[in-house]
Amino acid sequence: MINNKYENVEDFLIDNTFQEYCAGDNQQCIQYWTNYLHKHPEQEATMIQAKRLYHILVGNKRPLDAQVGKLKADIQALAPIPTITKFQFSFWIKTAAALVILTGGLLWAIQRSSVEGVASQQRDVSYVTANGEKKTIELADGSKVTLNAGSKLFMDKGFNVNERHVHLTGEAFFDVSSNKEKPFIVHTQDFDIRVLGTSFNVKAYPEETTSEAVLIHGLIEMKSKRGNENLVLLKPNQKVTIYKAEEKIEGKESVKKVKKSQLKEIAIQDLEPEEDNLTLPDVAWKENRLEIIDQDFSSLQHVLERWYDVEIQLQDEHLQDYRFTATFNKERIDQVLNALQKVQPFKYKIYGKKITIYK
Repeated sequence: MINNKYENVEDFLIDNTFQEYCAGDNQQCIQYWTNYLHKHPEQEATMIQAKRLYHILVGNKRPLDAQVGKLKADIQALAPIPTITKFQFSFWIKTAAALVILTGGLLWAIQRSSVEGVASQQRDVSYVTANGEKKTIELADGSKVTLNAGSKLFMDKGFNVNERHVHLTGEAFFDVSSNKEKPFIVHTQDFDIRVLGTSFNVKAYPEETTSEAVLIHGLIEMKSKRGNENLVLLKPNQKVTIYKAEEKIEGKESVKKVKKSQLKEIAIQDLEPEEDNLTLPDVAWKENRLEIIDQDFSSLQHVLERWYDVEIQLQDEHLQDYRFTATFNKERIDQVLNALQKVQPFKYKIYGKKITIYK
């Protein structure tokens, strides 16, 4: 590694391992930078700019170092010829001009990339959590948002100037500051939520078969997407669940197209905490409490993957139908699996961050 601190595009470009990652020639470098991106999601935009700039400079042909090295070799090979002074002078002028053009092109490309980066930053601001991570942020309007694992929240740079729109993928708990002139609107893949000032939880992971919203205080208006637009008003301690229809795959085997289908069903449920001093199970994750309520193994698999930052494989289809109800606080993943084994019979093997579950 050339540089241990990466703050801008240039820091990535001067790293030889990053160049090999961009070229796709070295599997070890590809794995390293893939893991680096996973650990530093906040640098995704900068890495994309650096990778784009790399391909502009090399033309998707050869590494930049190889091109510069060949140019130096050509200069050294031609320099010893003493009898063609006039030709040498002309050659050096052309070589200098080429270097000026190359340097100018590099500076232009870096400046252009930087300008595009600034423009991109002006377009939106994003917050990302990796699996096994939670994060609480305060927005420009004073609203507080807690992101659950494997989630992303982004908004326009001008958030709270004229309006308050945010886009969510994953799960988040919102405590929204009141402002009647600027309604707070949360956009997800399956529905939009409009509020004035309240606290609520939204769960909208693309890979899951349902999307949910739970209202704690205040009043929210939810409008579903995909097909008929259903408008739902939620009261405190109410939960709305949207059941997604299965996505259809169309086309030949070589070219498959995923067609988004309409929503299958919408259900509203009144919730009550099990005890007065406990929060609702749907938002217990904010207190690092994992609540599992009559959940099948297929959906629980995704929850555990995000919670513990692991990859789980169910080797038997019958395992997917196993259902569990349990509460966990600070247990390790092996302790959780051991507890679940007492409810339903299964075996498991752990290889680092990969877990295989079988009968």
